Amino acid sequence: MPEEPLYEEDLVASMPIRVRHWEQLEAYAENLRKLAAEREVYPAEFSDLAAYERSMEPLRALLRERIGYPPPGCFERGGNPRLEPVAEDATATYYRCWIPVSPELETYGLYLVPKGVELPAPLVISQHGGGGTPEAATFRGGSNYHDMVRGAIAEGYVVFSPLQIFNHFSDQDQPSPVPADIRSKLDARLRLFGTSLGALAVAKISRALDTLLERPEVQPERVAMVGLSYGGYFTLYTMALEPRIKCGVSACYFNDHEPAMAADKPHAWADWRPLGRFSDLDDPEIVALICPRPMQAQVGRQDELFPVAGAQKASVRAAEYYRRLGIEERFEFVDFEGGHEWYGESAWPFLRKWL
Repeated sequence: MPEEPLYEEDLVASMPIRVRHWEQLEAYAENLRKLAAEREVYPAEFSDLAAYERSMEPLRALLRERIGYPPPGCFERGGNPRLEPVAEDATATYYRCWIPVSPELETYGLYLVPKGVELPAPLVISQHGGGGTPEAATFRGGSNYHDMVRGAIAEGYVVFSPLQIFNHFSDQDQPSPVPADIRSKLDARLRLFGTSLGALAVAKISRALDTLLERPEVQPERVAMVGLSYGGYFTLYTMALEPRIKCGVSACYFNDHEPAMAADKPHAWADWRPLGRFSDLDDPEIVALICPRPMQAQVGRQDELFPVAGAQKASVRAAEYYRRLGIEERFEFVDFEGGHEWYGESAWPFLRKWL
């Protein structure tokens, strides 16, 4: 008896099923977006700031869980620093600084001590962004960082400018073993072990504070953090988890990220998705964990990476935390005439007021 032929069909026949499957997933994602937009995340009215901060602890615990903080294997506190004098000029003494974070890992950064001011002085953590380095943000005009490092020196602050891992733009014409997709690769590996690259960045800065706040030239109760782009991202998340930082400025990162990520900008957004941002903890909720400490968010009106409209929208939600506590003046949103760059004209007056 001859075998009956097996059923076959052209793949095109099942195309409508695949299309419908895609439509269902799109509808599901859109419904999640609507639910996130409708949720009430503000706490009850508090006249007691300490009570507000206690109410935020469940949200802070959620953030720690989401990004895997603290990372396994890191010291409970930073070890002794290794300072290498580099140079001095009329404004500052320059050091390269290494601080142990784990048996394998150090936090590296430029450490600048100002001249002509009374010491000890406040400490400012000045965080570079994607493709940058502490040196790129400091020397030869600072590129789009402008005076983000040396401006702090001019204000009379001690500065620590830590290094974060990137394939640096300045290295592109030089032989380098650092792969272009280093952040996404490292983040994926770290998540296999319950942490993330974002969590490790926060831990490195926190361990640096353990050591730097014991330095004789630093006033340990007066600490601020500023950053541009990725540095603005690090500023938000570090301040949310590190209460020793008393005020900060996040430049050209703070935004309503979900619609921007959905836009057709793979060159701008692919690297941001896996770095510890989650839809139930968007930037305004991160600011809620910084509140009641003073915070300024900046964006350039011509910034092509982080749209000003999204930053304006997110700022309304973030400001509400401060408004409900009657401390509206502690949150500032600044949209300035410029692009993806640091805007010292509003940042330094803000730090003078609150630091």
